[in-house]
Amino acid sequence: MGLDTARAAKSTGTTRRTAIRGVMAAGLAAGLGVRPTPADAAGAAPSVAANGWQGFAARVRDEFAAMGLAGGAVAVVSRDRVLLTLPLGVRDIESRIPVTPSTRFLVASTTKSMTSLLTATYVDRRQLAWDQRAVDAWPGFRAPTDRLTRSLKVRDLLGMATGIDEPTALSGLHEGDPTAPQLLRSLVTLPVVAPPDTSYHYNNTVYSVGGYLPLLASGVTGDDLTGTFADEMRSRVYGPTGMTGARIADDPRGLVTDFMRGYVPDLTGANTPLAYGPVGSYAPAGGTLASLDDMAAYVRLQLRRGISVDGRRVVSAKNLAECWKPHIPVPVSPEFDPDVTTSGYGMGWIRNRFRDGTSLIWHNGGIDGFTSYIGFLPERDLGLVVLNAMNPTPTGPYFYLYVLNLLLSERFGLNNGVPAKAHAAYLAALEDLRALGRQTAPTDPGATAPYLGYYEGGYRLTRDGRNLSLHLGPRTLPLGILPDGSYVVTGGLLVGSKVLLTRDVDGTPRIEVVGFETVRRTVGP
Repeated sequence: MGLDTARAAKSTGTTRRTAIRGVMAAGLAAGLGVRPTPADAAGAAPSVAANGWQGFAARVRDEFAAMGLAGGAVAVVSRDRVLLTLPLGVRDIESRIPVTPSTRFLVASTTKSMTSLLTATYVDRRQLAWDQRAVDAWPGFRAPTDRLTRSLKVRDLLGMATGIDEPTALSGLHEGDPTAPQLLRSLVTLPVVAPPDTSYHYNNTVYSVGGYLPLLASGVTGDDLTGTFADEMRSRVYGPTGMTGARIADDPRGLVTDFMRGYVPDLTGANTPLAYGPVGSYAPAGGTLASLDDMAAYVRLQLRRGISVDGRRVVSAKNLAECWKPHIPVPVSPEFDPDVTTSGYGMGWIRNRFRDGTSLIWHNGGIDGFTSYIGFLPERDLGLVVLNAMNPTPTGPYFYLYVLNLLLSERFGLNNGVPAKAHAAYLAALEDLRALGRQTAPTDPGATAPYLGYYEGGYRLTRDGRNLSLHLGPRTLPLGILPDGSYVVTGGLLVGSKVLLTRDVDGTPRIEVVGFETVRRTVGP
């Protein structure tokens, strides 16, 4: 969600709410699942009992410390046991309260696979069919063209191959804006860039409509969609799966007590806290709040072919496997996926095939201050969860890239050398920020005064002394000035992004967040 890392991978390979590259390893591992003792109040590394994973855990802890991360958690699971539970760091760098296996993280676009599981339960009960036309399931469905309205099926809306694109800023910066009825209506305004089933186009809006489709087909009205969806996820997915601490939420404060704060490096490389980003009606595409224990239970459900850790059949093996089945190729990175031969998107899952024939089914996620990863190798009976309280841009995915490729290389001899590349890429990204910071100066109050005020899209430009800031909902984007006269975001969600203050042809002040959108001022300060 937000700056989906899956979307961003098309151009950079790393950013927010799901990155389309990276692999994880799996294998048969013996030994009892052992939970390390929690870190102390200063964030000391937990201990790991001798179960065959001590060396792996030690290297993960060392990398976590080397990256200077705030809080995270890693789990390795098999069908029948939890092999490793590794909480890392602290929930909040001010309070120094340690992360625990029950600390909730925002897990962003990994929610997509849970939404497809919810849909699969409707298919199990014959309340919906994968190949049913969306307009037949819900007569109110409208796509950008009449042809797409008549032809798109249930599976298409969850599959990233409709040929419908969306502006980067739509679900990257404004997902908290529309109500569910407004989101449904907005589908017709999106650009069609390719025929269906010909190319991969990551789209949170289309996915959210697909997530609501089972409810709409059951007669739920638009105004009740968001609450009913949250309740259905609780009753059909979280509860039965054993995700006892999971729920739909944008901001955990006031909802749970054990939760993680999200962080982002500023232009000095120092970790700074972020406001929680709104998801709102985009919840089917990325709205889950969950703990490491929750996510471990969820990955084990996949390995158990739809049977929960307590033995309950949650979804049929047939319809669960339908979600895993790839139908459109996804680009892979030669640098970080050297041994991946094919990759394709299913419904909320990506399936990779390695040169030795091993398959990996996975998804990742990114939202303000958080990056997540889940994956499993069904033939090898092994799964991985990596949670990291670090913004996807510009560094968040590198920790899970390190962890999963460490597992790959150690257990299978695949993607050798990639952990070192992930570490080097992380250091390079931080140095890029610091280099930008060395060029950045405070802004001139006189030069920026004519631009202060309110803008389209909910933006607001303010000044407090020498501090110039761009605001969008709960987000604050502090600005500095570069030698060429452009502005740069010095911290927050879009750290490192360029911002231009200009005037439209009629003289109205406007702000361009480069790579995202341009907005005109509506009201002065």
